[in-house]
Amino acid sequence: MKYYDKYNLEDFLLDEHFRVWAVQAEPDSDDFWVELGRQYPDKKVIMQQARALVRTWNQTNAELSDGEIETQVSRILETTEIPSIKSYAFKFAKAWISVAAALIFMLGLGWAISLKRQHGKSAADYEQYVSESIIPMKEVVNRTGRKMRVRLPDSSVISLSPTSRISYAQTFIHNKKREVYLEGEAFFEVKKDAHNPFFVYAHGLVTRVVGTSFLVKTTEANVEVLVRSGRVSVLAMKDIDSQDNRNTELLLTPNQQAIFSTKDNLISKSILSMPVELIKPETQSGFVFRDQPIDKVFATLEKVYGIPIVYDSKLMEKCALNVELSNEPFFTKLDIISQTIGASYRVSDGKVIVSSEGCE
Repeated sequence: MKYYDKYNLEDFLLDEHFRVWAVQAEPDSDDFWVELGRQYPDKKVIMQQARALVRTWNQTNAELSDGEIETQVSRILETTEIPSIKSYAFKFAKAWISVAAALIFMLGLGWAISLKRQHGKSAADYEQYVSESIIPMKEVVNRTGRKMRVRLPDSSVISLSPTSRISYAQTFIHNKKREVYLEGEAFFEVKKDAHNPFFVYAHGLVTRVVGTSFLVKTTEANVEVLVRSGRVSVLAMKDIDSQDNRNTELLLTPNQQAIFSTKDNLISKSILSMPVELIKPETQSGFVFRDQPIDKVFATLEKVYGIPIVYDSKLMEKCALNVELSNEPFFTKLDIISQTIGASYRVSDGKVIVSSEGCE
């Protein structure tokens, strides 16, 4: 669980969701971080500093060769000095900013090195998929430092991340399928077409949809699929032709994600670290609960976030909640509710499992 009220500069720099927002803000994530700044005003300055550092690194070090990486690391190690304890406060602050900048730069180098390693095996898979196609393919490669918008022939839209690439058939609908091959990371907004399902092939995993929005991200070890809207099914490519093995196919709904291990060919399902509201609460009071039975509280959360909450309704029938919630993240709401009624919870298979001894 993330406690943003205790975040310092380093915590923001190391937070993957914050780094993504700092470089390329999207509507949902932008709302979240802006609201976080309102909720914790004392964190605004730190957030601004962290965002500036991430953007600076992204603008100046988008692509580095192995030689450039080694040179930059050596330069940082040789020139970065640690200030003495007796330095004046101003000098210390200035030095700290320099060290922080060096830190984020070295983190960036780490991402670049990791990206180069990750692309090794996934690139080979991607090239094999494309080379085996019997119909002409069109490839789009994002060589820029920002996301690239790609419109497919069926009017579906792909937001292709830097250094990523896709290939698809020039005759896009073929054998009643719409197929895309991916290396890297991309967000898909698929136009609904029940007669021609949409398939994404990425590093040993196939993602199948009819019409929805979702993110696919490949690394050497994993493939992640995060669902924004609609329904998505995922299946290991090795099982796609075997009806017996199709039992391993997982169905994902909004705010759920699947992680596919390329080493073990196993798929696990979980909940996004930052679930978003899929709909607004039905009542004007929203998440303000006045002596509300716990079943109505959980029903509200389930409906707004689309996340199943499993609990013993008979055991907890006397539990009631009297609390005001507002714009807290989903898991913060759960923390508050659990602590108020003396319960606990865990996440399993894309669900929230609540444990309780009941209420008097």
